[in-house]
Amino acid sequence: MLLPSIFRCGDKKEKFAKLLLGEDFTGGRNGLSPALALSNAITNLAATVFGELWKLQPLPEERKTKWRREMDWLLSPTNYMVELVPAKQNCANGRALEIMTPKARADIHVNLPALQKLDSMLIDTLDSMVNTEFWYSEVGSRAEGRTKSAKESKRWWLPLPQVPTNGLSDSGRTKLLNQSKVVYQVFKAAKSINETILLEMPVPTIIKDALPKSGKANLGEELYKLLTAESNTAEEMLDSLNLQSEHSALEAINKLEAAAFAWKDRMTAQVGVKSPVRTPWSFVKDPVSEFEKMESLLDRTESLLQQLKSRYPNLPQTFLDSTKIQFGKDVGHAILEAYSRVLGNLAFSILSRIADIMQEDSLTNPSSPAATCCFPGINSSGYVETPAMSYISDTHSSNRLNKVDVKHRKSNASHISDQELSCSEARTSSVIATPSRSRVWCIGGDACRSLSPKKSPKH
Repeated sequence: MLLPSIFRCGDKKEKFAKLLLGEDFTGGRNGLSPALALSNAITNLAATVFGELWKLQPLPEERKTKWRREMDWLLSPTNYMVELVPAKQNCANGRALEIMTPKARADIHVNLPALQKLDSMLIDTLDSMVNTEFWYSEVGSRAEGRTKSAKESKRWWLPLPQVPTNGLSDSGRTKLLNQSKVVYQVFKAAKSINETILLEMPVPTIIKDALPKSGKANLGEELYKLLTAESNTAEEMLDSLNLQSEHSALEAINKLEAAAFAWKDRMTAQVGVKSPVRTPWSFVKDPVSEFEKMESLLDRTESLLQQLKSRYPNLPQTFLDSTKIQFGKDVGHAILEAYSRVLGNLAFSILSRIADIMQEDSLTNPSSPAATCCFPGINSSGYVETPAMSYISDTHSSNRLNKVDVKHRKSNASHISDQELSCSEARTSSVIATPSRSRVWCIGGDACRSLSPKKSPKH
């Protein structure tokens, strides 16, 4: 019993040594910040334990133990995170003094227990996948039996879910649907926490300086015309975009977020300045009307963003979100963001696999009750088809990073690596839901060299 304990101690020392080095094993100055190193460690651990999850089955006990043990290590810094709050202390002479006392950090105190509960629910869902009515056939079995659709043939090398010749029983189908409803609630909760944390994380100064200050310049002509057409609702604007893939959806979201950020920045600056006197001269722009126009465009932009993210719930992170993580210094934010992200991806993967089984059930027995997937972002075949895509995939984002790189190097400060914007899919596999790509969520280090700062940027 002593030997395994020694190995566990050695694993823990190695894990924290690598974190302290910031993935720079030479011990030089190119290491990542502690926040980014922890974020990458959680991402890589999830990829190692869960993989791409092509089968609904219980996790091996060894991997489950590894997940719980190493997550306990990685979450341990949160045990020492406090914030100082004012409190009164009564002295022996009867005087009351105001002192600052430590208190558990609010966002950690609220969100971390919730994420750990969601984590347990997902593990329990996988553990419940025993004595099921469905099973999986391995590579090569698609050539047997009935002809598969062209959509399925694209995934011929993956395990194919199988159901009895008469389809799933009513009880089996009901059980699977109930499990999917629970997992969908977990997915929504994890995504909500992730979005909240990302909103609290500041946009890095070097990114803020590199972005165009005009919302119209960020949007481009097509999107700007769409937003200024006041008769359109958010749903009509989304339909008018005629998006063909997740790639085009991500590109649109990147532009909308950049425009919203530019308008918010300008509006904040105007509110901080004394309101100017209106002028009757027609050739001078009225600042008040300009403010109201920006406010209206911002509302429409946020409505369209909400519609886009609702229709495409499991997109790679946007340009602004990825840079917040890359340059973030807050360890608490980094841990909560990474933990909620990997749980959201795992939940989405489970939903996709359930949808695969439901699709197989309806194909096997057309007379059975329709078991359609009603969750946004998962189509009737149980997965979302998307082209291969790196962490930051669109040209618009690439150009922004290049501008940031040039500007940052000119200022003789720490600079962003100007290597190609592509992620090494061979080194890191993430918990994903789409079979057509291996999405790499890790930023920095060997997995995604394009976003790895050679030095920690100074804000």
